[in-house]
Amino acid sequence: MPRSKQLPAALALSSLLAAPALADDLLLAVIQFDGLPTGVNLLDPDTGQVIGAFIDTNFPDNGELLSTTALAAGPERSVLVAQPGGDGKIGRYSDEGVFLGVYAGNTPDPNPADNIRGMTVTLDAAHLITADWDDTNDIHRFIFEDGTPDGLNNDPLGTLVFGSNPPTLDQPQAIETLANGEILVADIRQRRLLRFDPTTGENLGEFSPFQITASVPDIDQLPDDNVLIAEDGSADRITLFDPDGNVLNQFDFRDPDGVHALADGTFLVTSDSTFEQGRGLFRVSPSGDILQTLDDSRSYGPIELLTLIEACRADLDGNGVIDSDDFFAYLDLFASGDPGADITGNGTIDSEDFFAYLDLFVAGCP
Repeated sequence: MPRSKQLPAALALSSLLAAPALADDLLLAVIQFDGLPTGVNLLDPDTGQVIGAFIDTNFPDNGELLSTTALAAGPERSVLVAQPGGDGKIGRYSDEGVFLGVYAGNTPDPNPADNIRGMTVTLDAAHLITADWDDTNDIHRFIFEDGTPDGLNNDPLGTLVFGSNPPTLDQPQAIETLANGEILVADIRQRRLLRFDPTTGENLGEFSPFQITASVPDIDQLPDDNVLIAEDGSADRITLFDPDGNVLNQFDFRDPDGVHALADGTFLVTSDSTFEQGRGLFRVSPSGDILQTLDDSRSYGPIELLTLIEACRADLDGNGVIDSDDFFAYLDLFASGDPGADITGNGTIDSEDFFAYLDLFVAGCP
């Protein structure tokens, strides 16, 4: 989990300590509204049913949300939304879908968030990594806590992988962090699924000999480490791989823009098609049969299951380092009976709280 930012005074310390210990999971799906301002819907993680709008289409109150290509967890229980249009930006929203501000980009050239097509967070939650269809088709890296570009050799745009000359990448699109920490990227024009080191940017080779033939707007890794991809355009298919890149299953689906596996073995698939099954959000069998039309009133894009990431609760002074200053800050709260010392949240400050904080302190933060 990321470290918390500098927070003012004892009230901020109390709010950090009172934060819930476990993060929530949000299943989100981009809604396209067929050319009108876009939004994001919240789905039931078990069934895929639409619960309601997470980010509505009330422009500009929603942060002037237009075309949306990718979603990712943000710092301190927020959600990041990539918008490639105009100057390009990553917007940051609260866990209730309220616009908090621009996380990165929204600047004239050079813009570190230009034409983003995919986003992912590294396993240690230290970085956000993006795949961009900019002039050189690069992969960019940002410090997760505040969105500062963090590229190799102090590159001001945060470039982690330089795409051109020769073409290491040519139109990278969907991107996913794998269970082994590697970054998986769909390279559209070179028709490959490639792996990269998120620290060095090293090209680790192809994930699979399988050749993609079209746009890949969504990649989803399952809890069993298998990998799903949605291929839009000429391929029109969903493909399931094992962790070694071997094809386990494949079925046809018209214009899939998002894919997510449900616990019961079925898949959520989205589409913006005007043919065959049409646009919308569907629950689909492993053989590709539509079991349920969840919403056919609009076009849908990528789907993401996001685990909201908490601030680091042991870092009381918010400087990114867990040290004696944090320990003694807690002792002061504990000795004074400050509500922020109530780690267990039971309304009583006692030895259980002290040892609960001690556990947090020893565990530290990545």
